[in-house]
Amino acid sequence: MLRFPGTGGCDVKKGRTLATPEPQTEKRLVVLAIYPWPEFWSMGEGCGAPSFHLSVTSFPRRGHDLHVLMPGASGAPAEENYHGATLHRFRTGFDFMPEAGRSKILHHVRIFIAFVYWFVRAVPAALALAARVSPDVVFGMGSLGAPVARIVGVLRHRPNVTRLFGTELAQLAGSKLRLMARYRDIIAYRTRASYYILHNDGSGGDEVAVSYGVPRERIMFWPNGIDKEAYVRDEDVSDLARRLGVPDGSLVVMTASRLHPEKHVERLIAAAPDVLAELSDVVFLIVGDGESRAELEALARKLGISDKVLFAGAVPREAIPRVYKLADVFVALSDRTNMSNPLDEAMMSGLPVVVLNTGRTGDVVRSGENGILLEPGELPRLGRILVDLLRDEKGRRKLGEAARRTADARLPSVEERQVMEAGVVERAAREYRAALNR
Repeated sequence: MLRFPGTGGCDVKKGRTLATPEPQTEKRLVVLAIYPWPEFWSMGEGCGAPSFHLSVTSFPRRGHDLHVLMPGASGAPAEENYHGATLHRFRTGFDFMPEAGRSKILHHVRIFIAFVYWFVRAVPAALALAARVSPDVVFGMGSLGAPVARIVGVLRHRPNVTRLFGTELAQLAGSKLRLMARYRDIIAYRTRASYYILHNDGSGGDEVAVSYGVPRERIMFWPNGIDKEAYVRDEDVSDLARRLGVPDGSLVVMTASRLHPEKHVERLIAAAPDVLAELSDVVFLIVGDGESRAELEALARKLGISDKVLFAGAVPREAIPRVYKLADVFVALSDRTNMSNPLDEAMMSGLPVVVLNTGRTGDVVRSGENGILLEPGELPRLGRILVDLLRDEKGRRKLGEAARRTADARLPSVEERQVMEAGVVERAAREYRAALNR
């Protein structure tokens, strides 16, 4: 696997703002976060989506004491300091978020068992930890964290805040059976909380929340923050190109995501032969890692284009802005939404983007203005669209410049976004104290 000198490396183990808080630190708060995953990064420490890491570290950066209850990964200490937060792990060999297997029935059985067992283990552990640290606010992260935070909040007489990271519920609204299978997510939205912090990733979490009875004034619907300066900085990336195997003078079509079936990276690889039939100096750079990697590599071999499809693997977060500087076009083709972190990063980098119009992606990408919005029925034309765009350097530059302006206007900085998140918890604590004093 590629290593990036000068970084921490990767150890791969497996829209609209509805309300804005006025963050202020009246007192140092003690926050108890309930977190159902054993790690904060999807592709090993420092690699993958930064959302979980940034959400957790927002509180110590704001001057608060954060205690995180989470399941213990193999070999991880029961208690440790993590960027100013104190992690408390309860021992378990159980995967509370099992991936889908070949048998859908067995998968749903595992999901249900995990759901029940999570409450059996997490609720007593959370109550015991709350008795030790006496939190001012309980912060429930993800679909499993939210209801446990509510239980602890009610029993300890403290406010709870829910933090969710995107949803599939809007996409499943037309199928009652498939919707019922996502009972964990539905329960999270139905769980009462002082505030709901939802990621505006194009999956429609705000409308889902409202449909399950969440008052709009309690919803904070925000995109993630981004280090804008890192993506606009001019840098020589020729050394990185050599390490990744990008030939001199090549045009680079890039995609970046966790390599998971829902991301549909195979659609880009399948379109590659159409592009290469007309433009031989193009390479396709696949950034990320995950369970689909072996299948994607096999597809490239089957199509006879292995030398043109470069798998970068999991890239450390601090190296990501330099990788985007290698690209000429960015592509994202998920069926749920393509308005996620990689699109933000690509647009902030000034890249022309070609994205499938799913979810609310069209809220950000306006076809012909700041990118190309591909309708699902147009997927067979992906190769043709890429060829035309790669041949049009002036057009790429125009789209990329407009994309950067869009991202700059839409996205907060990392620091601003962390202040916003911590500010919600501060507000919840302040309002709860005020209610007690009435």
